[in-house]
Amino acid sequence: MTTFERALRTALDEIGIAASDSQIERLAAHHALLERWNRRMNLTRITGAVQVARRHFGEAAFVHRELPPAASMVDVGSGAGFPGLPVAVLRPESLVTLVESKRRKAAFLRQASLDLPNVRVAACRIADWTGTADWALLRAVAPSRVLPDLAGRAVRVAILGTDQPDDALFRAWESRDVPWSTARRLWLGEAGR
Repeated sequence: MTTFERALRTALDEIGIAASDSQIERLAAHHALLERWNRRMNLTRITGAVQVARRHFGEAAFVHRELPPAASMVDVGSGAGFPGLPVAVLRPESLVTLVESKRRKAAFLRQASLDLPNVRVAACRIADWTGTADWALLRAVAPSRVLPDLAGRAVRVAILGTDQPDDALFRAWESRDVPWSTARRLWLGEAGR
């Protein structure tokens, strides 16, 4: 078992996620690909097995744990695939669309999701995405810039961030502490009516 796999199993145990051996292998394959591609392009500045296992994979698993069952999700500004790819691995019954406007990052996402039949990659801005989803997942994007584009296309939204989003388009915000962080929170909201 690699150092990353040990760190990942520890992180998942800490938040009460039981992942199968095949899911751990799949998440480790995503990590290995991320390390290779990160040498050529900036996908993440976070390094070190424990930090990557917690901040990227663990936070994504936390999102998975906190959301109810959903048929479809869209990960807005997916970047290196967080939180969408780990959520897709942990929820094979859900269709997860990774929306990424940067072509090289979208190419990485296509490579990383080759063997995941429940993942689609959309190489576009969220404003140009034509789909709909039960949940929109946001991390490392400014909610105020993308929430208007999600109105009418996502029923609910989950945001990993620090500040409560505006109530204009999505409301009834609930907040949850994010493991391993003193400032970040998971904000869950629903479309206004």
